[in-house]
Amino acid sequence: MPARLGELFRAEFFKTSFGLSRIWGLTSIIIERLFDGLTVVACLGIGLFLTTTTRQGADIVIDVLVTGSVLFGTILLAVLSLSGSLMSRMLSRFPRLSARMGMVQSGFGILRTWRTLEIAILTMIIYLPDALSLWFLVKAVGRTLGLADLLILVGLASLSTLVPSGPAFLGTLQFAYALEIQFADGPRAMGIAAATLAQLCLLLPVALIATGLLTHGSGKLFLAPLKGRGLDAQATGPQAGETARP
Repeated sequence: MPARLGELFRAEFFKTSFGLSRIWGLTSIIIERLFDGLTVVACLGIGLFLTTTTRQGADIVIDVLVTGSVLFGTILLAVLSLSGSLMSRMLSRFPRLSARMGMVQSGFGILRTWRTLEIAILTMIIYLPDALSLWFLVKAVGRTLGLADLLILVGLASLSTLVPSGPAFLGTLQFAYALEIQFADGPRAMGIAAATLAQLCLLLPVALIATGLLTHGSGKLFLAPLKGRGLDAQATGPQAGETARP
């Protein structure tokens, strides 16, 4: 969904499906997206460091790097401040709000432990096949990216999904791919083709499968009470023996 608004649905899904508090769900999502953002910003920065900044479109890539660094750096500082005890002391006069803030503080407290390193390592491992899939997509349209250009593409493509856009990041993803291919001295049309291929081969199948699973699950949840009432009616009705046919 545009600007990652689907994350709000994830928190509600945790609540309705597993009984997990929305606060816990949102806290885990924020930590996940924080590490995602820091990872792709690092990829973009390393990619720029390994290549020359005199290429075409380098100024835009640098602007994206600065914007992403400021954004996720600010989020990191905010999360670290919320995980400290200062916020709890400030809200101690408001018991209900203080209790909720205690849950947030407990969730964000993981960033003050050695498990932060574990999360960072797992995030990088997860991004390896993701980066490889982008390399194959660009190669499929006739361009072979080096390591630096691949890292830049991972950063640009991921950060572009934060910008409000159409379904499947239509438009913003094309711009990110076209910018990277242009930065790598290739035609922008090739980047647009690669982005469209990513939407068709990566995003569309996931969306269709998720829609099917969601519809199937919602149908079962919706029909279960009706089936239950039907069985009760058959069991207690005067013609239970006649209606209980296979």
